[in-house]
Amino acid sequence: MPPRRYADVPTERRNDALDGVADESAKTPGRPALGLANISLAFGGVAALREINLEVEPGEILAVIGPNGAGKSSLLNIVSGLYRPDRGQMWFGEHSFRDVPTTKLAALGVTRTFQNLALFKGLSVFDNVLMGLAHRVRAGFLRQIVGSPLARRIEAENHAAAEEVIESLHLTKARDRLAGALPYGVQKRVELARALVARPKLLLLDEPFAGVTLAEKRELSLHVRNARDSFGAAIVLIEHDIGVVMGLSDRVAVLDYGRKIADGTPDQVRADPAVIDAYLGVAHEDDKELAI
Repeated sequence: MPPRRYADVPTERRNDALDGVADESAKTPGRPALGLANISLAFGGVAALREINLEVEPGEILAVIGPNGAGKSSLLNIVSGLYRPDRGQMWFGEHSFRDVPTTKLAALGVTRTFQNLALFKGLSVFDNVLMGLAHRVRAGFLRQIVGSPLARRIEAENHAAAEEVIESLHLTKARDRLAGALPYGVQKRVELARALVARPKLLLLDEPFAGVTLAEKRELSLHVRNARDSFGAAIVLIEHDIGVVMGLSDRVAVLDYGRKIADGTPDQVRADPAVIDAYLGVAHEDDKELAI
């Protein structure tokens, strides 16, 4: 019997493997890092997403593009549990959900950045990055107070991981500075470092290149690619800069009025007449500017 595709699974069935109500039939080896089946969402009767189906494989960089209001941020907010879809189902590896519990994202290996920076501006760079590992503090409160071996070991591991990612993203000189006092482009790197410190299986990036210089875009592109290459993270990237998208992505999905109108390699999407009409307008001569 052939394996079921995501779109073939009834959307009425809800299961949450981490909350103790798992459907064991959903625990099938070889699942993509992220799967979406028939995801739909409306606000006040206005459709934001219509029957979206997507899969992202481990180690794949998928860019989601489209005009303003196409539903890109709504899609990311559903995947990260901020919105609950009206219909559809999601998979994170072997675990399936109707709506994603935000408290379980870290355990699922999912991290994200935000379109508007969500840093603790009164904390240092080091402390901001360390916040990306808060879910690892499993030792009880009283054991932490008395300095148990378990609490000390977790703390040492977390500090080492934070130092490593700070160094890898070239933030060492800013390590002890307040995040809010740093240039905008450096703050973008700090937020990326916080998302990477836990070595996520799935990394969600909401316009990480917005508002930064060309040189900073090149550097951030390298860090994103390194995250994929170093620990096999699947990456979902929302981005308006077509040069970044075409140069960095393995695959591109295009949304328009909440519908997916294209899904393929950058070259396939760039040549798709529906995409040109809805989004690109004309074939861009400069869209390989960041093809690094």
